[in-house]
Amino acid sequence: MKMSFQTGGTLVVNKSMVDRGPKRNDISCHLCAMPTRIAEEIGDRKLLNMVAVGALLTALPELSIKDVEKALEAHMPERHKNLLPKNLKR
Repeated sequence: MKMSFQTGGTLVVNKSMVDRGPKRNDISCHLCAMPTRIAEEIGDRKLLNMVAVGALLTALPELSIKDVEKALEAHMPERHKNLLPKNLKR
């Protein structure tokens, strides 16, 4: 299967794992880069996905952080509600 890529997208990169810039020159948006240490400083490397969401929201502010917070609170399973404060930390 041949993959096709659209131009003008946003690249999200974990700076802790990638030490170079993009090879593509057709990405017209921002390069969002977040090191793993940010999630570690919050208290859990598993929170890197939320760090990535924060970086993406900064680059592409189509959604507000408040909207994401509300969605997270509404859809997070009850057994994980104790993780909300760390997920919402800025």
